Order: sequence, then C-alpha cells, then structure tokens
Amino acid sequence: MKHEEVDQFLEYTGEASSSRSRKKLTIDLPFLKVTSDPLAVFLILLASAGILYMAVKIEIFQFWAEFLRSTTLLRLATYPLIVSAVIIFSGIIFRTIIWVRYRPMSAAPGEKIDWPTVSVIMPALNEEKLISRSIDSIFESDYPAGKIEVVCINDGSTDGTLGHMLQAREKYGKRLTVIDFKKNLGKRKAFYSGLKKSTGEVVLTMDTDSKIGRSALRNIVLPLVREPETGCVAGRVAVLNEKENLLTRMLAIRYAISFDFGRAYQSVYGAVFCCPGALTAYRRKLLMSFIHEWLNQRFLNAPCRHGEDRALTTLVLRSGHMVRYQSNALVYTRVPTRVGEMNRMYLRWTRSYLRESVIFARFMFLPYRKKHRVLPVLDFIFLNILHPFHLFSLALIVYSFYISPLFIVRHMAFLVVAAFLLSLYYLRTQRSVAFLYGIPYALMTAFILWWIVPVAALTIKNQSWLTR
Repeated sequence: MKHEEVDQFLEYTGEASSSRSRKKLTIDLPFLKVTSDPLAVFLILLASAGILYMAVKIEIFQFWAEFLRSTTLLRLATYPLIVSAVIIFSGIIFRTIIWVRYRPMSAAPGEKIDWPTVSVIMPALNEEKLISRSIDSIFESDYPAGKIEVVCINDGSTDGTLGHMLQAREKYGKRLTVIDFKKNLGKRKAFYSGLKKSTGEVVLTMDTDSKIGRSALRNIVLPLVREPETGCVAGRVAVLNEKENLLTRMLAIRYAISFDFGRAYQSVYGAVFCCPGALTAYRRKLLMSFIHEWLNQRFLNAPCRHGEDRALTTLVLRSGHMVRYQSNALVYTRVPTRVGEMNRMYLRWTRSYLRESVIFARFMFLPYRKKHRVLPVLDFIFLNILHPFHLFSLALIVYSFYISPLFIVRHMAFLVVAAFLLSLYYLRTQRSVAFLYGIPYALMTAFILWWIVPVAALTIKNQSWLTR
C-alpha cells in the first residue's frame, strides 16, 4: 500500500469537533559507576545463596549427573544443556548487575522545566466501562493543563464507547478531539488518524482500559526533555484489577518483574525492546519519519495487525535513538481474568516478539547508533536462548519421570524455593506479601505455558487479535 493509499481510510472518520556511517564498535559502560542499592544487592546475594544451598541439599546436581549418564542419547544431550545453562546464568548475572544501578529520572523540587506540548492518542474498541475514567485521569494529572490535548478514536465500537467520548468532550471542550470510525479498521490506522489530528511535540499512546498516575505524564516526558538522544520512553504498567482472582494476582507479579526488572535494566543502556501501548511517549518528529513504514508493515508477505507497540520500539532503536523506561510513570491496566484469555494474549504477544526479534537481528550488528550497541546484542542472545532451553530441559525432566519419579518432585520443590527467593525482588520494590503469588506463576510458566513459543512460531503469520 502506498502512502497516498494509506490516507484513504480517513473517509470513515467523523470529526465531532473542529545513510549511516560505519564507526568502530566500542563498549561504553558509564553506568557501572552509578551507586547500587545496598538492600537490593543483599537480597540478590541472599536469594543466590539460598538457591544454591537448596540445590545441594536436595541433590539436584547429583541427580542430573546420574540421569545424564544413564544412556548414550542423554550423554549427548549434556553438552547443549550445559552450554545453554552457562549462557543463561551468565545472562542473569549480567542483567542483575545492571539492574541494581537503575534509577528513574525525576524533577527536583522547584526545578524550572520548559514542558513540551503533549498529545495523548487513545484508540478504543468497545471500552464503554473504562473510557471515561481513562480520559479523566489524563486531565487530572499534574502536567501543565494548557499543554495537554487528547485525541480519542472510536474504532467501530458496537457498545456505548462513542457516547462516553462525546460526554467527555462536552466536559473538556477543545482539549479533547473525538474521531469516529463507522467500522473497525484496526489499532494502527486508528492511531495514525489520531496522530494526524494531533499537534503536540510529544505523542503519547495510552490504552482506553487504563488509568494513569497523577505524575505519570511529567515523569514519562522528562527523559525526552533532558536527553536529545532519547527517542521514546516506556511507562510502568501495573494491574488495575489485581485483586479480582488468583490469575490476576499472579499476573500482577509478572507485570512487576517484566517492567521493574526487565525494562529497568534495558533502560540503563537505552535499549528497552518493547515500549507498551498502555503508556509510551514519542518525539513527534521522530515518529513521523517512519510512521508510514510502520503503518504498512508486512512480515512474510502478510500485513502486520498486532504488536504495534513493539514494532514502533524497533523502529526507534533502528533510528539510532535511546529508548528509556520510567518506573515512576505509572499506568494501571486491566489484565485477563481467565486462563484462556491470558493464553490468547500471550500468543499474540509472542508472535510479535518473534517477528520483531527477527527484524532487530537484521541490524543489531550494524552501527545503527553511536554507543551501547554491544549490550543489546548480548541481552538479545540471553533472552532468545531461554525458549529452546526451557523446552529442552522440560522434555528431559518429563522423560526422567520414567526413570526416577522422585526426580520431577524434587525439581518442583526446587522451583518453588527458587521462585520464592527470586520473588523477594517484588517484596523489595512493592513492600507487599503479594510476592508469594510469584510461586504459582513460576510453576504455571514452567509446566503449563511451555507451548506458547512453538505455537506462536508455527502460526506467526496469523494476524487475528484473539482477545477481541
């Protein structure tokens, strides 16, 4: 689809109100000079010692040695297993060392900042229950009121979403623009429509089933104000319906670790791999430089209709800009309450993860930016070796059940202890005993969700949204 053809979808809208140079590859690690959190370091050492003690106590290492020596085939399996394990544990150490040095950027009391104008773009499909609260949270933020505009796009909703948008426009006047699609055209086209109607120097994406914290806008925009080399900033996604049931409580732990650990250490060297659609800030000029490429993205000759947030992040990274994470820019969002819905969400996410991993691999060895190019490559390797290692080790553990049934029982006990100790991280950051829900989530991930990656790989061209 050509650029001029892309704009044709706007006929469905009804506006309710008016060449890189090659440079020597260097490793730059200035962040290693940052002071670490002593308590975090202590908890990491405590957890590591506890896991090692437990492994020795229940003879995990001894069982593996005896098991892998039992047949010729298993002896051959020892080598890839050891190599993968060494890479993975090295990756854990690597990421942890960097993570303890992460600090979110914040404004000093009384500091004078020339805040840029901000446009919050909110595509919505059948979100009548939460859309009003989402809009209110934006205008109730502590960002300068005269520098905020909101563009809501009703993407062919069949419920009362449009009515709630129009009520909000009556409440907030010209600061809120409403666009109505007569039929569903997809999130990418909805976002593009909102982008064309917006005027802010900074463009924010926000999901309409979410609610932001009062200081979220200031905190997420700050790196863009202070760092010209930063192209976009990810916010921290927390669970809005955390206490609804066991699954939502477990997902709250998963989200916390994914953001306050995963994106935090990646932010230190400016290469967050995925900025969430729930809350991310972009430089408008940068966004406009590749918006049509993103809008018309194809993979394996199929149009891409999901994973729009990860695709945007990949394009920002490819442009040579830093991608940061602000843990103090908080947004609360609803998560699935049923296992089937969660599985479909993970399947959609994993398809886009695999797609964007392939795209990132195409340029990650090139001089696409001036510094911090080595660490994203190492992280990419560590992250992507986890999946085959998980499947390989799980297959070995299941097979071992026929040789020694107690083997798998010991492994489950070991996993429970490891999950408990590693979840102390959540206790450190959130000060809540909810960290205990990390234990059943670890078991679920290990023994129930193993199929997500292989199925996603086999169905990567499937572009259905699944959860809509």
